[in-house]
Amino acid sequence: MTFRMRSISVVILASSLCVTSVWAVPLAGPEILQIPRMAGPEETPAQAALRRGVEALAQNRLADAEAAFRESSKLDGKLIGPLLGMAEIALRKNAPKEAEAWLGKAQAVAPNSAEIQTAWGRIYYAQREFAKAAAAFEKAIALDDKMLAPRLDLADLYMAQRRPHDAAKVYRGAITVDPEHAGAHYGLGRALAATGDATGAAAEYGKAVQLAPDNPLPLQALAELYAAQKKYDEALDALNRALQVQPAFVLAQVTRGNVYALKGDDAEAIAAYQAALKIAPKYGLAHMHLASTYQRLKRYPEAEVEYLAAIDTDPKNAIAYNNLAWMAAERKERLNDALAWAKKAVELEPAIAQFQDTLGWVHRSRGELDKAAQVLERAAAVTPPQADIHYHLGVVYREQGKRKEAAAALKKAIALQHPYPEAEQALRRLSGD
Repeated sequence: MTFRMRSISVVILASSLCVTSVWAVPLAGPEILQIPRMAGPEETPAQAALRRGVEALAQNRLADAEAAFRESSKLDGKLIGPLLGMAEIALRKNAPKEAEAWLGKAQAVAPNSAEIQTAWGRIYYAQREFAKAAAAFEKAIALDDKMLAPRLDLADLYMAQRRPHDAAKVYRGAITVDPEHAGAHYGLGRALAATGDATGAAAEYGKAVQLAPDNPLPLQALAELYAAQKKYDEALDALNRALQVQPAFVLAQVTRGNVYALKGDDAEAIAAYQAALKIAPKYGLAHMHLASTYQRLKRYPEAEVEYLAAIDTDPKNAIAYNNLAWMAAERKERLNDALAWAKKAVELEPAIAQFQDTLGWVHRSRGELDKAAQVLERAAAVTPPQADIHYHLGVVYREQGKRKEAAAALKKAIALQHPYPEAEQALRRLSGD
């Protein structure tokens, strides 16, 4: 009897990756708060200390930054910059309550500061209090409608909440404030792509490329857009341009591999994934795509090496454990390892029915039909029902001699997915037994 491959594949397009707008101050970036830099023809001692604190913070020299910020605040108690700097240090030390206290002191100094409201929004965002974050960003915009940061932050927040229409509106507002801001155009492109407006998205990405020719991200996004439209040559051209801008841009190499795989050129796909791993040997996504390609080509030893490398990079990679277990079960090799791998995948992601399916299939390969049936019955009860799981359950029931149950499971598989040649063949054989 022929069984279909039932491993879990990584999504082939890199558009599944969330790339943050790098021209905006990223909500989850190294500097969560935006510390105002004081401009003027002459720098006061307090401003000089603030500058030193910001420079130290940029290098993550927290003790030096704290000393400079305290000096600045002592010299001029009306500056909010050093207070925001102390809040940033507290956040980096994972002390959010202390950060809020410093932010409260800053707000007492400047109760109507758009910068402080933006900082509150970023703290709330970091704590996943999204409604409060949105309200803070909106208040910052109301206080200073020419300030760009809260608009970009609010739009990025909407994107994280999968509200692309709302995000697009706010990104457009940011563009009215600064028409030459590449990040705003890039963000608008992402929002439009998420709404299905591929033409508008391509135009915005193109504008971002014009405004920031040294940044590869809009070219990466453009490539993902083309690939989704099956314009593979255009996608590859955009990726090659991104790699000319930044040769070590590993995501572009992985995406090149994905596009070549979609074109059916496995040799080039493998070469691209390997090129990505030369740049970043611990890049788990490249290992996963390479492993998946090897598995599809039935180059199982190579696939196993790559899945294990992905696990070495991320010990919680449930898909890698699952696929290792499935390959071993199908080949009836390393069945003790297969059982351990399958159990690990279920432990990491107990709600995923496919992982339960793999565990059941491993038990079958080990000759443990009763355990296989028990696990597959649980997997078959998960909604929505999946044809492959019912097919596997039918196979196990047949091997247990439970003809009635086997027929019901196979018929369910065929009802869920038609045509289903393997299940139909199994049902005919059951009738002929």
